[in-house]
Amino acid sequence: MNWKVKAILQKVLSTTKLGDYLNHIPATLNKNYNKHVTLYQTHECVRKFSYCNLELSSSKTALEIGTGYSLISSVVLALLGFQKIVTVDITRDLQFSTYKKQEKFLDHSKIINLIASKSIFSEQELKDKINQIKKADTLEALLDLLNITYVAPYTFKKLFKQSKTFDYISSQVVLEHMSPETLNKLFKFTKHAIHKEQFCIHTINFIDHFANPGFFQDKSISEFNFLKYSNRSWKFWAGNSIAYTNRLSYRYYLELCEKYDLKIINFIGENYRPRKELSPQLIHADILKKYSSKINIEDLTRYQRGTLIISNP
Repeated sequence: MNWKVKAILQKVLSTTKLGDYLNHIPATLNKNYNKHVTLYQTHECVRKFSYCNLELSSSKTALEIGTGYSLISSVVLALLGFQKIVTVDITRDLQFSTYKKQEKFLDHSKIINLIASKSIFSEQELKDKINQIKKADTLEALLDLLNITYVAPYTFKKLFKQSKTFDYISSQVVLEHMSPETLNKLFKFTKHAIHKEQFCIHTINFIDHFANPGFFQDKSISEFNFLKYSNRSWKFWAGNSIAYTNRLSYRYYLELCEKYDLKIINFIGENYRPRKELSPQLIHADILKKYSSKINIEDLTRYQRGTLIISNP
C-alpha cells in the first residue's frame, strides 16, 4: 500500500477515541500474533538485560517505559528477579484477555531456558512461578502477585511518586515516538532517577514506520523515506498521535547523554533487514537542524535500529 494512503487512514483514525486500537487490529489478525509477541518481548527483554552487569541478589526496582498492548516484558522482568516493576504508557491499552492469550506460551522450554540463562531462579523455580502466575484471574491479581505497578497515562512527576530512584530503566522501540521536548524531559528525569552506576537501556527504531512489514507496508520506499520531507510536509502526513515518529538518528540520543551528563556504556547499531538506500542529497535541511552540532549526514541513515546503554556516573 502506498504510504500516503496509510497516512490518511491513520489521520482519520486519530480523530476518534478508538483510533489507536483500530489501527492496531490488522497486526493481531495473524494467527500466530500472540506467540510472536511473547517470543519477541521475552527475547528483547533478556537481550537488553544481558548487556548490563546488574546484580539481582538484592532488592532491585525496574522501570519499563512504553507498556503498549502487552505485559510480557514486565512479567519477564519479574521472572528475572526484579523485586518491583513499574511499567508506564501514555494510554491505558492493557487488556487481561490479551495477556491470557500470550501467557500460555511462557512455559515453553525455549522461553524458560532463555529466562533462566539470566535469572536468579532455576528452571524449576521458573516453572513453579509461571504455574502460580497462571492462577491469577484478574489483571489486578497478576500485578499484585508480581509487584508490578501499571501507570497509564503517566507523567515523570507521577513516576517519582512510585520510586525516587530506579536500578534499571528500559524501553523497546518507544523513544522514536517521543518528541524532542519529551526526550529532553526523559533524559533529564533519567539523570535524577537512575541509581548511581546502575543501568538505563533503550532499543530505538530509526526507520520510517510506513516501510515496516505488515498488511499496510509500502515496499516501494526506502526505510529512511521520511527524511526527504520538510517538518511542515511531514506534519501534514504523519503529525498525529498514531503515526508520529521524531525522525531522529542515533546521534541525537548521544547528544542528549552528553547534555545531561549521562555515561554512555555502549551503543549497538544494527541493520536488521535488507537496506533500500536513500541518497544523502535527498535528506531535507529541516532534518539537519534537529542537531545541536554539525553532523555527518551519512550518520542519519547509518543504522536501522540501535540499543543505547547508559548509566549515571
